[in-house]
Amino acid sequence: MKYYTFILFALFSCYEHRMSDKELALTIAEKKWKEIYGKSAINQQKPFVAEKKNDSIWIVHGNFPKPAVIGGVAYAEVNIKTKEVVKYTHGE
Repeated sequence: MKYYTFILFALFSCYEHRMSDKELALTIAEKKWKEIYGKSAINQQKPFVAEKKNDSIWIVHGNFPKPAVIGGVAYAEVNIKTKEVVKYTHGE
């Protein structure tokens, strides 16, 4: 029994959470937006939406804050293979 407990402990201690491509795209885009547009402006646009465009590019955008304000939302195209934002903008 001790042997099985040790094996289970070893397996769980080696377990590393791997982000999904979607989670990775969201994280990369959010980091870039906060760097450019500021934390408070970006946090108002949560929850963010991520959609797969092709094998390596994900489109990520924010949502309009409630109550609605004049302006747009953050938009980014993220290459998950290189872990870089290839395009970003904020609507007006």
